[in-house]
Amino acid sequence: MTELDFATLNQEIWASGARRDDLVQRVANALRDQIERGVLPVGTKFIPETELAKQLNISRPSLREAIRILAHEGHLQVKHGVGTFVSKAHKPVLSPLELMRSMTDLIRDAGGEPAYRDLSVERIEAPDDLAAELEVEEGAPLGRIRRVRMMNNEPFVYANEYLVLSEPERDLEVLSSFTGGSLYQFLRERFSRQISHSRLRISAVAADPYLAGQLQLKRGAPLLRMHELHVDAASKPLLLSINYHNTEVVEFTSMRAGMPT
Repeated sequence: MTELDFATLNQEIWASGARRDDLVQRVANALRDQIERGVLPVGTKFIPETELAKQLNISRPSLREAIRILAHEGHLQVKHGVGTFVSKAHKPVLSPLELMRSMTDLIRDAGGEPAYRDLSVERIEAPDDLAAELEVEEGAPLGRIRRVRMMNNEPFVYANEYLVLSEPERDLEVLSSFTGGSLYQFLRERFSRQISHSRLRISAVAADPYLAGQLQLKRGAPLLRMHELHVDAASKPLLLSINYHNTEVVEFTSMRAGMPT
């Protein structure tokens, strides 16, 4: 089995004059170098965290932070309860909060391959909370789409999407032909529904047993809950998305204006 070159790693990490306050970055740089030079090929599994920290003469928190940096870059994949593996590097998925974009497009822009699994399309009766937000009567029919969005065959988002059915029987028949990909595009092409803008709420949540299983994460792992109401030009609700994002993959950005002088 491929092993880390500890002699080289320690030489790079503890080079003469190295400062303690940049230890995490130096560890990340040294590990990245071995990955990019092919010393550690894709699929290599790291030795247990305790042993690795001891070999590098660093604390476990420092090692974890360095691994987090490399996982965010795509150089490492952390499978909770299984281990840490060298993976094919990809750009992290970056999305400005001010811009509403298809998840399929975001994944492709990051150099990833979008896919999905466990797709289900069904008719449900709107519970009171969803009915109020979608401005329909309680018990009104909704179309619900559930799936796990994938990036390079790794679970990325657990998606729940609720569509207002103007003509329930006809709309559900059309919706049942949805086979994955961009739901925005599907709504434009098959329903002639154009989303004008959306209202988004973001919260941090811990993965419960079900979400942890769907996203192949450890129970309690941090997730971003994206609650987004999509409306038409007249601000009439069309679609509600309640999605849970793997925080090891996605990062959202925002441009903020300064205070007026």
